[in-house]
Amino acid sequence: MSDRTRQFGPGFASTFMYYFVSTAFVTTFMASRVLSITISTGLPQQLGLVTGLFAGSLGGYFNRTIEFSMTAAKPAKVMKELEGKLADMGYKKVEAPRGLDDDVTVYERSAIGRLVSGKVYVVLEDGSVTIASRAVHIRRLRKLLEA
Repeated sequence: MSDRTRQFGPGFASTFMYYFVSTAFVTTFMASRVLSITISTGLPQQLGLVTGLFAGSLGGYFNRTIEFSMTAAKPAKVMKELEGKLADMGYKKVEAPRGLDDDVTVYERSAIGRLVSGKVYVVLEDGSVTIASRAVHIRRLRKLLEA
């Protein structure tokens, strides 16, 4: 993207922190209740720390927002192919939220899928197409488009 200040979602650090803190807190609380161990022993916190690190690492790897750019001699052709691949994955074009530039096209899944999969942002620029979404979706799209 020519405008490198554009950010569509959280990167690794904030995604890691979200999963780490929430998992560590829930694990610490559940361990103290289920194992009938008081917090003062330190064991529930240790269990929370270990599970939080694991969940934070997995969450950061799979759910951080990344970008994928590719050159396109014919952007309209690439866009049509991309829309087909996104439709196969269950995405459809929606109205872009306020605050996004006019050159950003937004795709999302319907109903329940929307809650767990996030959005796909596509930007057409001179001779290139940039796609931003969760890392797991970008990896899949990259394979589909390069095949």
